Amino acid sequence: MAKIHTHYDNLKVARGAPQEVIRAAYKALSQKYHPDKNPGDEKAARIMAIVNTAYNTLSDPLRRKEHDEWISAEEWEVEWLESTVDENGRPRGETGWETPAQPPRKRWRLLRDARWWLGIAGGLVIGVAASLLLIQKPRLLPAALAFNGKPAVVEAAGAASGADPAAVPESDIWASAGAEKTPPSPVKALAVTQLVVPRRQPSCDTDLATRSAPNGEAWPAESGYIPGYPFGNGGNEMTVVVDNSANPSPVFVKIHDLERGSNVRHAYVLANGTLTIDELAAGKYEVRYQNIVTGAARSECAGSEKLRQAEAGKGFGG
Repeated sequence: MAKIHTHYDNLKVARGAPQEVIRAAYKALSQKYHPDKNPGDEKAARIMAIVNTAYNTLSDPLRRKEHDEWISAEEWEVEWLESTVDENGRPRGETGWETPAQPPRKRWRLLRDARWWLGIAGGLVIGVAASLLLIQKPRLLPAALAFNGKPAVVEAAGAASGADPAAVPESDIWASAGAEKTPPSPVKALAVTQLVVPRRQPSCDTDLATRSAPNGEAWPAESGYIPGYPFGNGGNEMTVVVDNSANPSPVFVKIHDLERGSNVRHAYVLANGTLTIDELAAGKYEVRYQNIVTGAARSECAGSEKLRQAEAGKGFGG
């Protein structure tokens, strides 16, 4: 199974580590990477920021519980994806059909085959004919094909008849002007995919009812990528537009690479907003999202969670 990188990994402690172990690990890492002991070291400052975020999450029981739930969800997702393919990367249940390879023919048999010599001779004849056409192009091609545009014809007709050039028919002028236009520049295709999020009521069972993002920080104030996650599969071939304009709840979006079996983008889209996820390389992706419960609905979900826990404890004791 692919390993999920977590705040426990950032502090180098086990997932079930008690608070005193977490505090000791944070203290040891702080002494090593604190900016006061590493003045001007950008790498140490970056590591210290990651360590601070990890400790702020794991030292708070509620935020640690939310982080553990996120880890379980990610591991379940990876396990499910790995269970849908076999050892060859092919979806389970499919049967591959391959054409058996033909044994190579011996070289001396090819030399004795008359069709082989006929193919060589035919290729030589076609090559000589193509060379003659290229060299003798002005004399062999018809005049209509070699001619480029109509300006000379229009001028000759006007000179022979003595007519005013302004009296030349508009169709002939248009044809001559069209011949002078430069060819259009090539157009590069860009694959654009759109996800339209439907309007739906908050659900305490499937939606995220947390005050902080999975990285331990507060949800962003604007639509965009969530800091702390890798920016994978960079390229200029694909763009994904997440349209959340009809949904009154913000959403947490993940772009999943089906071939690699990993998430390459993590984003947050405001309620009734949109976000364009660009700079993606060509590939096979799946767009996944979850509604984020906000406001009074979050309190209701928290209350229902406590009620479920109380009922579960009561049933266990009985």
